[in-house]
Amino acid sequence: MANTELYRRHNPDSPVLHSGRLDLTRLGGSEIQVWEGTGVFSVCRSLFLRSRLENWIKASRSAGKPPLLKELYGFEEETHLDDSMLLLQQGDDFIYVHQGTNSVHEYGKVFRGVLLSSIPGKMSLSFRRHYNAAAADMRPRYMQFRTDFSARHVRWERIALPLVSDERQTTKFLLLYSEPLDDKLEILQAAFDRSAVGMVAAAKTIGEDKTLEDAAILLANNRARTMLGIDEDILPVSTVRDLRSWVQNVRKWEQIDEPKTTLGKTIIGFRDKEKAKNITVVIEPIEHFVIFHLLD
Repeated sequence: MANTELYRRHNPDSPVLHSGRLDLTRLGGSEIQVWEGTGVFSVCRSLFLRSRLENWIKASRSAGKPPLLKELYGFEEETHLDDSMLLLQQGDDFIYVHQGTNSVHEYGKVFRGVLLSSIPGKMSLSFRRHYNAAAADMRPRYMQFRTDFSARHVRWERIALPLVSDERQTTKFLLLYSEPLDDKLEILQAAFDRSAVGMVAAAKTIGEDKTLEDAAILLANNRARTMLGIDEDILPVSTVRDLRSWVQNVRKWEQIDEPKTTLGKTIIGFRDKEKAKNITVVIEPIEHFVIFHLLD
């Protein structure tokens, strides 16, 4: 059966051809899930990665053999080189001969000229096994994996496209495209918004004459807005000074004891007379920011 037959679109009544997850590898807390065949189209989330695979299929069908590197570029792959990585097979190892600028930005690391086996961590061994399998049978592999090398993203999806240098398959390459499956900032934002604890985040203002009162209010989560009586669409306070005024003059909270400092955090007690309850405010500096925790 030709390679491309494994990736032919199928209707719901026809059998799935050689699809599904190949394995689940757990190495040092990392995991890699791998698919090949038509199953890729049912699990791949990125339209961009799907388009890369579809271009590989077109090139393979037109040539009737594994795509040549230059033939794949004929399908406008060159317009996405900034998002790609190109690996050259050397024995059972691979060397990064190209890494696009967008890829460098997303990963936060430069792999150009680096052997896969030399990259620290145990995941490189698993990647080598899957990459060698793709180079051996000349079938693309789709992967989902977790990694710590990116400061912003936790999980990724990747398509590995095998290519050859010439008709005799003298030299083999893998063209890789990766997309993040999640965003740490989105995860943190969701956790921030849904927290049962009221939280207000402020950024410290630069300058010797600037104090905590001058810190700019950035965010207030849903719980904090409820406790402070602030509308969902409008943030009526711009600085910590404004927040203090809002607490005292609008919400009418009364400070009931002197501030206490422990482990770098300042704790202040208030009394919300309207709701007849005590409020504890914990002020926590984190690098260039200050987080106000409101607990009732």
